[in-house]
Amino acid sequence: MAVTLTFDQLVEKTINNDLVRVVLSKPSQSDCEKIKIRPVKIKDKISFQITRCVGSKESNTVKEIHSNMDPSQLKKMLTEEFPKNFRQALVETAKQGYTALAGKKGNVTVVKNKTVAKPEANLSHDKTKKYIIEEGTAVPFLVDLGVMTREGRVVKAKYDKFRQINRYLEFVNDVVDSLPDESDRELTIIDFGCGKSYLTFALYYYFTVLKKRNVHIIGLDLKTDVIKECNLLKLRYKYDKLDFIEGDIERFEGLDKVDMVISLHACDTATDYAIYKAIKWDADVIMAVPCCQHELNKSINAPVLKGITQYGLLKERLSSLFTDAIRANIITQAGYDTQILEFIDMEHTPKNILIRAVKGSGKMISSSKESAMNSLEELTNTKLTLRRLISESPIGDNNGD
Repeated sequence: MAVTLTFDQLVEKTINNDLVRVVLSKPSQSDCEKIKIRPVKIKDKISFQITRCVGSKESNTVKEIHSNMDPSQLKKMLTEEFPKNFRQALVETAKQGYTALAGKKGNVTVVKNKTVAKPEANLSHDKTKKYIIEEGTAVPFLVDLGVMTREGRVVKAKYDKFRQINRYLEFVNDVVDSLPDESDRELTIIDFGCGKSYLTFALYYYFTVLKKRNVHIIGLDLKTDVIKECNLLKLRYKYDKLDFIEGDIERFEGLDKVDMVISLHACDTATDYAIYKAIKWDADVIMAVPCCQHELNKSINAPVLKGITQYGLLKERLSSLFTDAIRANIITQAGYDTQILEFIDMEHTPKNILIRAVKGSGKMISSSKESAMNSLEELTNTKLTLRRLISESPIGDNNGD
């Protein structure tokens, strides 16, 4: 039922009157898919948490950006965004809901929704999140890690690590449907540079216990003592198809096919070897968090970038970004749908880059697009180890050597 309210009046009427949520949708000229707003209590004051869903659902690039506003800031934001950037606004209080619709000519109609009792707003700043590994069931490696008690409760002081492990599994869960789903076929997954293997154990638990998949996971690392300890733990947990091997990525061989390759913090060119082997194996999924990208930093020769590269710190950071962009472009040229995402490190929680790639449709890349991808290598006048490896052994000879 239409009501005689302007959108500005609706905002004024509801913003301080048991507001439960506001959702702006149907974007007209915005890179934001949706804006969600809810009240939160911070230090005994009511603020509003703004969640902007930026990106595209079609390309699986939607990212949530959060911020907080006070009532006056929210009023200003809402009237600036609607109807200019969004054609629909849902406004709900604890007692009534309204929908505002914007016409093509800018006219706005406010409709009162059917009267349905609405729950009171949850003013908790952190909404209850459903994790992939849920609290309540004791997970052996999390108990040993001190994250969980033997009763399955998450230790309060370890909640950050609990969330980090789950966030890692979310990255995997997003692409798990890209892996072969044949009930009688064993998936082979390799974790290059597995380290202490908290995430490798989490990965095995995810596939075998939560997803009921038949997998063989191999963790590879250079440290003898780490590999020994991990193999003892896997025996304790009875993780029969989880193996840890001592060795380096460059010389690793013996597998004809690997379905998923993970490389977290493999230093410098070790990441190139991990990606190269994944491509040669025709892996369905590649996940790499590069580390210590020194190669390009040492060889970059780009006079046009002298204004940046003359400063050591900026040169180092620029080289890291160029290195990962070139790697992502090479992976895309090899037939993968490639994303650059933000990854949270397990130990020190800095922001890192995750290159996540899924085997694509096999469509050829246009020559103009490929030329644009190669332009970074031409600009920096460098040839990364990954490019050299692929040039020396063209894609198609999938022997994993």
